[in-house]
Amino acid sequence: MRASGRRSGRAQSRPGASWWNPAVEAQAIDRAHRIGQSRHVFAYRLIARDTVEERVVELQKGFAALRTAVQAAEEEARGRRFEHTELAELLHQLELARVQARGELDRTFERLRSEYQMDPESWTPEPPEAGFDEAAVRRQLEEARQKLQTLGAVNLLALEEYTKKKERHSFLVQQRSDLTSARVQLLEAIEKINVTASQLFSETFVKVQEHFRDIFKTLFEGGDAELRMVGEDPLECEIEIAAKPRGKHLQSISLMSGGERALTAIALLFAIYLVKPSPFCLLDEVDAPLDDANVDRFLSMLERFSAKTQFIVITHNKRTMEAAGSLYGVTMEELGVSKLVSVRFESSSNGQGASRELQEVGVG
Repeated sequence: MRASGRRSGRAQSRPGASWWNPAVEAQAIDRAHRIGQSRHVFAYRLIARDTVEERVVELQKGFAALRTAVQAAEEEARGRRFEHTELAELLHQLELARVQARGELDRTFERLRSEYQMDPESWTPEPPEAGFDEAAVRRQLEEARQKLQTLGAVNLLALEEYTKKKERHSFLVQQRSDLTSARVQLLEAIEKINVTASQLFSETFVKVQEHFRDIFKTLFEGGDAELRMVGEDPLECEIEIAAKPRGKHLQSISLMSGGERALTAIALLFAIYLVKPSPFCLLDEVDAPLDDANVDRFLSMLERFSAKTQFIVITHNKRTMEAAGSLYGVTMEELGVSKLVSVRFESSSNGQGASRELQEVGVG
């Protein structure tokens, strides 16, 4: 089949061969006709493209001209709007000037009516009288103008400002009067308070003085003590404590030993408690400077006052801890582990010894 194909090809290339086919020739004529039509269409489209390009150019030129015209119109419109704004502002200023001028004219007319009893609207100039000296009148008018000029500018708001200042002045005068009255009342109240406080302080001081002397004698088993007011005003004076333990001279508390000063302070504390008792009292290491004998006297005083007052004592003294009803402290059974414990002492029924109850209250 390949050989016959090649032979057929060679037979078609020969001129004047007998292989002519009418269908093939018709297709060739039809293709030629289509090619001719395509050429005409292509030529027509080339002409149409040139026409369209020319139209586009014309339209672009027209658009540019219209854009220029629109820009010019916008510029003109902006200028007109600016002129309109300026005219509106000028009209507003003229209206304000007219209102001000009308106000000044009305005030002038009102002044003429009130001060000169003359109605400007119905006034008509009178004919000159006989013997009228125009020159003298002009001189008087000039003098009046000069006096008016020396007065300076007239403050049209002076009356309103005067009214406001007057109201402010009246308000301040009233406030000053109220403050003065309040000051007098406060001074009277302070005077009454000072008199009452001085009287109460003097009465309380006398009571504390008596109790202090009695408790001092009890704690020191003798001796004497007194409180002294240094100064005339009881509310401003200083209080000096003078004590005389048994076998010593009367001296200031600053010259006493630490234990004596602590015991004297305890005596003063309990003297104040007798005048002004309190349900609770916190004492911090007050028994530290005391020896065993003075600690026993201190504990006897605590027991005396414990019927009306609950005492909380911070102490390291064994005698004080033995006399307490309850102990609260911190212990460390293990290294680095603290434990809060409480110990309550209760007397036995036969009065011999005491039973101790140990209760853990927390671990920290």
